[in-house]
Amino acid sequence: MAGERVLIADDDPIILNFLSALLRDKGYQVITAEDGKRTLEAAIIYNPDVIVTDLVMPYMDGFEIIKVLKGEPRLKNIPVIILSMKDKEEDIVKGLEEGADDYIIKPFNALELATRIKKLLERVKRKK
Repeated sequence: MAGERVLIADDDPIILNFLSALLRDKGYQVITAEDGKRTLEAAIIYNPDVIVTDLVMPYMDGFEIIKVLKGEPRLKNIPVIILSMKDKEEDIVKGLEEGADDYIIKPFNALELATRIKKLLERVKRKK
């Protein structure tokens, strides 16, 4: 776990700061992005081990981010967790069908999110 890179994409600075502090305390390197365009730029530059993204953001929503990521050979294997207030079944199903590995509804339990990130990274490592 130590040193793995987590990219957090959310247009809410409170969420970004909270998750950054939480995940840094867990030993992760944290990269943040406050909109869809910056999320893709950060993914290209930093090649994170996992991305946690909101769905509703400026310039590009989370669904579009996932489509672009999954269409890029260099980025398509980065696991993605959606963290969103959108709690309708069709949004959850769409997110998973687009390629998200997990979907967590806000408000969320911080320790649960950290555990899901850890478990997702462990699964990815076992596949390599």
